[in-house]
Amino acid sequence: MLFTIGGIAVHFISVTGITSFSAYVPTFLFAGTFIGAVTLSSLADNIGRRDAFVIDIALLVIGALIAFLATNAYIFGAGLFISGLGTGAEIPLSSTYAQELSPSSKRATTNLIVLTLGFLGGTVGGFADLFLIPLYSTAYRLVLLIAVVGGALTLLIRLYLPESPRWLESHGLNEKAERAISLIENRTMRSLGLSTLPQPPNVKEPITNKWNVKQLFKGIYKRRTLSAWLIEFFQGFGFYGFAAFVPSFLYALGYPIVKALLYSAIIQVSYIIGPLISFSYVNRISRKSGMAVLYLVNTLAGIGFLLSGIFKLGAFFIVLFGFLTELLVFMDGPLLHIYEVEIYPAYVRGSGSGISFSLSRLGGFLAPLIGGTLLILGGKSGYVYVVVWAAVAWLICSIVAATLAVSTKKESLEVLEK
Repeated sequence: MLFTIGGIAVHFISVTGITSFSAYVPTFLFAGTFIGAVTLSSLADNIGRRDAFVIDIALLVIGALIAFLATNAYIFGAGLFISGLGTGAEIPLSSTYAQELSPSSKRATTNLIVLTLGFLGGTVGGFADLFLIPLYSTAYRLVLLIAVVGGALTLLIRLYLPESPRWLESHGLNEKAERAISLIENRTMRSLGLSTLPQPPNVKEPITNKWNVKQLFKGIYKRRTLSAWLIEFFQGFGFYGFAAFVPSFLYALGYPIVKALLYSAIIQVSYIIGPLISFSYVNRISRKSGMAVLYLVNTLAGIGFLLSGIFKLGAFFIVLFGFLTELLVFMDGPLLHIYEVEIYPAYVRGSGSGISFSLSRLGGFLAPLIGGTLLILGGKSGYVYVVVWAAVAWLICSIVAATLAVSTKKESLEVLEK
């Protein structure tokens, strides 16, 4: 949903002609993602990772179904908002769950696999927009139907997931934690044909105190929280402001709707290529230095995209720099999502990473809102400001990563809690 909203928005423009509404289409979704990221991720610290996982995908399905069946703009917007509630918690919940079930040496790789599979949906969604829209006038509904079917299938799978042993242990449910561990170990031994598994490292048990969110700003966690929150907000503002308006930007440059969606779909191939490239370095470099360098290069690519449009360098350079811009987002994004999970202890990991992640949704909410206003007031020139703001936002991310972020490479989650 997050990665297809740009295509849905531009199709709404071309079909309905309601520019004043369609410019704000992404806002409905991002408002929901912001609220969902905070509430459902915090809920996961109280009811468990698995149950929160089930609730968030159920909300996504219900919201997408409402938008699919909507008979007017208001119901359509309400459906996107509800779907956003579930969508917003997907990355923090999946990242938290994946890391809590992984050893420190494999934590980044495991999390990256999960993120890559999720980002693959963005690439598929871009081409779904391209191939489905020529079929009939309201083809954006088919894109929503794909989300409904895919989400329903995912819901069935999640009902059979085991609970995170680390979450169970952090809540004093030691017997259930042992059963969950045994279940996971037995499945692992069967799949690998082993009779025993290596002994885990000898580390102290995680503290089981209940945390108040205010403690995210106490002691060692103050710097960690500030770095994660600032980077999440500005990268969200930059990326979602950029990605949501790429199809509209191309449309405003005079490209027909089908070509605008074609070029956007090509750019969205980066959603899967970026994470795949990340496998080559995610365990070799620190999250801190990686984010600092990649966000800086991201800024330069965004400027290249803008200049290609301003000086009318042609579709090749526009698509090239657009591709590089979003490729870099999906190369530095995995480092950020891994970082914001591993900097917190188990009993607040869902809340900490979820609130952090929600700020990217707040940025994603504000960017289309401001961008939509600029488009209405400034017409084509409004797109220039949107891209400039995106580039500045990525530059801020680079500076924050270099100065505030902490190193977490190769440390176990228990060690990072100290």
